[in-house]
Amino acid sequence: MELEQELIQAAEQNPLIEYESATESAPTEPLQQLSHRQSSSSKNNADWDENDDKFAKVAASESLLDHLLDQIRVMRLSPQEKAVMGLLAGNLDNRGYLAIELSELAQEYAQYMDPEDGTADEQINRALVRLQHLDPSGVGARDLSECLRLQLEHRDHHKPSEKIWANSHKICADYLEIVGARDWSRLKKLLKISDAELNESVQLIKSLQHDPAAQFGLSIDSTLIPDVIVKNHKGKWQVTLNPAATPKINIHEEYAKVIKENKGHEDIGGIQQKLQEARWLVKNVLQRSETILKVAKAIVDRQQNFFNHGEIAMRPLVLREIADTLGLHESTISRVTTQKYMATPSGCYEFKYFFGSQVSTDTGGSVSSMAIRAVIKQLVDEENTQKPLSDTQIVELLATKGFVVARRTIAKYRESLRIPAVHLRRK
Repeated sequence: MELEQELIQAAEQNPLIEYESATESAPTEPLQQLSHRQSSSSKNNADWDENDDKFAKVAASESLLDHLLDQIRVMRLSPQEKAVMGLLAGNLDNRGYLAIELSELAQEYAQYMDPEDGTADEQINRALVRLQHLDPSGVGARDLSECLRLQLEHRDHHKPSEKIWANSHKICADYLEIVGARDWSRLKKLLKISDAELNESVQLIKSLQHDPAAQFGLSIDSTLIPDVIVKNHKGKWQVTLNPAATPKINIHEEYAKVIKENKGHEDIGGIQQKLQEARWLVKNVLQRSETILKVAKAIVDRQQNFFNHGEIAMRPLVLREIADTLGLHESTISRVTTQKYMATPSGCYEFKYFFGSQVSTDTGGSVSSMAIRAVIKQLVDEENTQKPLSDTQIVELLATKGFVVARRTIAKYRESLRIPAVHLRRK
């Protein structure tokens, strides 16, 4: 879209440039869903319609940070107080938790705070209290216990009842580990409550959200024009530029011919410069398309197994590898892979999706971290919900498949997949 705006402006300022807007000539009806984040397409790979090549719909959603900043902007607070709240909002993780210590933030940003408004620690703490009253409920918590308590505190204490609410709050504050261990008899003794009261309290806790930011991962349909199209041709995946995404820009031939015939005339110098600018722009747009195609081909050549077998077959890939192959600078590859998309029979993917770190195997080889995540998800999907797998057990199962992965790495990957810890998955 930014490129199109630039080209429209250039065409308006230079009569020698002919440019046809891609969005104006595009069909207005969106085509089938091809997002890898929601690939519930009604067609399978074999039935992929050629008409679906030009456009694909991807998931786009409001970020948690944007959602919080919108609320902070309309609060009756001083610019300083809003700024401190914005600072905290910007330090939330992808679950909506504040993983950094308040004292650390206070120390780092003390020089920017107004000393007349209290100490840096006091200002940070006041800002956190305000942030924790924003939507979604539970945002800004430091841990699961606080997240659940915040949600309870924002609820009406009389629904279902004051006593059930108090028991639930006490459990969230002090006894979550006992709930995870399902030691109901011990919990009843500690709280001095009946089976029915315990059941109601546990059901109330189960209705709470462990991940306040979860709703911001939901997709909102938006139309996107992929830059390239990937298809299987005789068993090999190949890439072509998407005609609908390729800028249609040319030099006005009639004007160029007149300029050439009158070359040397004093009054044509300014027009001659316009012609040079038009040629330069057309050349650069063409070079951009060629670079996008080269990078896309290099990615697909290295990820053939992914297109055949899915995420579990993703190989490790870094920007440097593509840069060295194409003889381009790594920063160029970084720009080309940002907000550029390829349409495939299984979904529409950003180029950057195919890059990831590597994990060692016991044979001395390596596998993509994306593939490890896919294996972890598969193991959890297939686990016994009465006895879910711990991170240590997942490490052991991966070891039997030849993958050498540390337990803390498994925990990190599990959290990135938004898979709860073992005690929260137990049914």
